[in-house]
Formats: sequence, structure tokens, C-alpha cells
Amino acid sequence: MIMFWVLAAALIIIALVFLLLPLRRDSKISDIDRAAQNVVIAKERLNELKVEFEDGLISEEEYKQTEQELELSLLNDVEQSPGSKKNITNAQSYNRAAQLVLIIVVPVLAIVFYAFLGQPELIDGTKKQAAAHTAADGKTQLGSVEDMVAKLAERLKNEPDNAEGWFMLARSYMSLNMYKEAVDALEKTNELVPDNPVIMLRYADALTMLRGGQFSGKPFALIKRAVELSPDDQTGLWLIGMAYEEQGAYKKAISYWNKLLPLLTDEQSKSQVNTLINRAKRKAGIDTADNSQQQVIKENKSIQSIAVSVSIDKDKLKDFSGDDVVFVFARALEGPPMPLAVVRKQVKDLPVDVVLDDSMAMMENMKLSSFKQVQIVARVSKSGTAKVQAGDLESEVHVASAGQKEKVNLIINKTVP
Repeated sequence: MIMFWVLAAALIIIALVFLLLPLRRDSKISDIDRAAQNVVIAKERLNELKVEFEDGLISEEEYKQTEQELELSLLNDVEQSPGSKKNITNAQSYNRAAQLVLIIVVPVLAIVFYAFLGQPELIDGTKKQAAAHTAADGKTQLGSVEDMVAKLAERLKNEPDNAEGWFMLARSYMSLNMYKEAVDALEKTNELVPDNPVIMLRYADALTMLRGGQFSGKPFALIKRAVELSPDDQTGLWLIGMAYEEQGAYKKAISYWNKLLPLLTDEQSKSQVNTLINRAKRKAGIDTADNSQQQVIKENKSIQSIAVSVSIDKDKLKDFSGDDVVFVFARALEGPPMPLAVVRKQVKDLPVDVVLDDSMAMMENMKLSSFKQVQIVARVSKSGTAKVQAGDLESEVHVASAGQKEKVNLIINKTVP
């Protein structure tokens, strides 16, 4: 009997989906995203979690459990975005009322009609047959998430102009870490709804994830255009600052983050942006003692750093692309393998000078200054991940101390066997 009611509930839900979908198609895509700040923070934590797992700091079980929780939280933030009040029309109000009526009336009518017109006495008689069928094929009739996403993709082949459907498909692909498919779906959404900042920023985010975290090229162009269209969009200001920092345009990054600060309401986000601003100032050689948009952070005076110059053996360049990722990182000479500080560049940026400091620590008690000596190394990663793999190119390991005046010189010239 339980199986019967599960299947009945599933059929009712499917019926509601087909009834509600036309009512929801009139919704504005621009009302979808207003929790983007939490999305950025959650994704940064996902990247940190991946580094911790790859470096052996956490077990695979802990990694998968925490990753699932973060992805669910990320998807929840995406789906709960409130939108703008000025875009709510009378038609949308009627749609909501109609949706509510359908949600209540359809299940009630289904149960009432079955009680009068159905054959409830046959439920027990079919129970064993249903159980036997389930045991025979080894799976239930309800499809997996991947199956539902595949069905949505198939349906959109017959509805190529369904912008909301393509956007929903892209979100699903992102939650499954299928970045190539998400990029394709967002490209289609962007074609159907051009010059929409929300869609453009999502498109840029998917492209960035597909390219291993790099903002250069099309992602940067999309972010820049989105900020032009919506100058006060918090996600846009955050991302364009990160993109300019990646390019070494620290003053531009600082200007956008200073504009972002007064728009933030929670202290955690403000603290993170303040950290980004002061890090960019140190890289640009600007005094961090004064910032017109934030309070003076006294602890910056005690932040320890190590200056590093990175170059690559020209004879090795033929085996690598200019877009391949370069990691410059510090790790404890004696202690856990997790990096204490990391800077990410590309082969085309070399030679380059970078600064590793306490502000890059992923954990409060795992800073450069927490250890007397650290190892400094640079590596070119073809896979775009921090985990060392055969075929990567790296430098000799140099031992240094946080706060030392001497610059560490690294030459990337050794192929990882």
C-alpha cells in the first residue's frame, strides 16, 4: 500500500509540474538572483575544501559530505533569491494565486475521485506484484537527479526559446559540477535574454569554473558589461575586483571593492572585502594604514609575508600553453601538507613577482607566521588543480622564513615524473 501512495503522490507532483510550468514562464529572469553574495562565499569554500582534500588534510568521506552540504546550501541560495519589488506585476500576482489554488485543489480532487471511482480494494492485491517488479529490475520507478536533468535537456530541444528552462538547466548542471554543459545552457540563455546582468554574471561564473578559476577573456568581458549595466550589483563588483586583481591591476580592483563595501550589510562579508582590499594594496605597494571606505585594520602591521620572483625555463615552454595554471605556494617545512598561502597565475604571466602572506591563510592557526621555516615552490599544472600530477613542471623547493627581507627566486624547470 505504501508503494501505491508513493507512486500516486509522484503522479500528482508530475501533473502539478505540467500545470504550473506555463504559469511560471511569465516570470522575469532578472528576479532570480539576490543571494549572490552567499553563492560566491560558498564557492570559495568549495575550492578551499578541494585543496584540503587533495593535500590529504581531510578524508574522502569528510570531503564528500562537506562538499554535498555546501552544494546544497549554494543551490538553496540560488533558488531563494527574492528579486526586485518593482518587477512584480498584477499578472504575476494572479499567477501566484492560480498556482496556490492548483497546489491545493489537484491533490484533493485526485483523492476524492479515486475514493468514489477507483478500486481501493485492489491495492493490497497489486502490492506483491509491484514489489516483484521492483526486485526484478533492481531499481525504483523514480528517476535520479541526472535522469531528470537529462529529461529537461531533451524537452528543451523542442522548446528552444524557453529562456527560463535553459536557465534552470544551467543551474542544475552547475550543481552537478558539469561546467561545460552549464556554459552551453547559459550561452543559450544569454542569447534569448541579452544584456541581463544576472545571466551574464552566471555565464561568467560558469566559464571561470570551466577554465580552472581564470577570469581572463570572455568571463572578464561578461563581468565588465554586467557592471556597466548594473553598477551597484554586489556580485558584479566583487567579481570584477577579483578579475582586475588577477590581471595585476590592483588599483582598479581596490576602487571596485571600495564601492562594494557600503552596499554590504553583514560583517563577515565586509571583513572579507577589507582583507581583499588590504591584500591588493600591499601587492601594489600602497600604504594600508588609510582607507576612506573602511576602518583601519591594526593587525595588518603584523602580517608576515615572503616576496617571491617566479620564472620558467624557456626550453620547457613548448610543452605548455600560455593559459596553463601556475601555482606559487608556501607549506610548512614540518607539519601538515596543506598550503599556508597560495597565489595563482598563468604561464603567460611569467616572469612575475608575487607576495605570499598571512592574509592568504585558509585557517586562522595555519599562517606563514605560525611556522619558523616554510617551503616555497612554484608549479605549472596542466590539469588546473593544486594536486601534483605526472607531467607537471615545478621549481626547486626553497626554504624561507616569514618576514624575511630577501626575495625568493624560483625557476620552474623540472618535469614531475
